Amino acid sequence: MNDKERIQLNLRLDGNRELMDAIKAEASTAGISVNAWVVRTLQSAIGKTPIAIPTPELDKTLDNTLDNTIEQKLVPVLDKMLADKFAAIEERLGKLRA
Repeated sequence: MNDKERIQLNLRLDGNRELMDAIKAEASTAGISVNAWVVRTLQSAIGKTPIAIPTPELDKTLDNTLDNTIEQKLVPVLDKMLADKFAAIEERLGKLRA
């Protein structure tokens, strides 16, 4: 059996135009498809933790976290490399003056 087996649920919303419009609006606000929103909502309703679906807000949070992590790790390395380069330049200048 394939992990990505396609299983389909046909759901009729006869006489519930407002419900469908509300679902579309919620999915749009979350930045996900109606299908993804319904699946996530159903998972939540049965107590199963929904799979995190990237949203624009989540993407922004992840980007900020990644930027902060890169900065925290990269800046000290760059500072040391720059200090080492300056030290090498000072050493060369000292030799030239002598």
